[in-house]
Amino acid sequence: MPVAPARHDVYDPDFAERRASPAVLRGLRVVLCGLASFALTFVELVAELAGPLLLLTGVLWWLGLQALGALRLEPEIQQFLAYMPHRLSAAGYEFTPASMIGQGLALLAVVAACRTLNGIIAREGGPRG
Repeated sequence: MPVAPARHDVYDPDFAERRASPAVLRGLRVVLCGLASFALTFVELVAELAGPLLLLTGVLWWLGLQALGALRLEPEIQQFLAYMPHRLSAAGYEFTPASMIGQGLALLAVVAACRTLNGIIAREGGPRG
């Protein structure tokens, strides 16, 4: 009885396509992880710049209002303190010391979230050998 040739001895035209599939999927995974990491890093850098600025500006504004409110001055000078803004409007937004402090803290939370997600992508989503 003749022995059938082993499977690897037979030419299989689809073998090359099946073999390339994991490499293509791995490449696609690397590209997607890279794009996600880029987007997260960009958001992180913007939030890392704006967050502390908003937080510090809000805290200084609030402290200035508190310090000016605690001063005992002559009535002639106190009328000028009334011009110290408690609320600013710019480009359709209302800014208050409390809102700026809250936005600064929220942006710092965004920085922490982006760093956490980038760490997860680096550990779990990277290319596998």
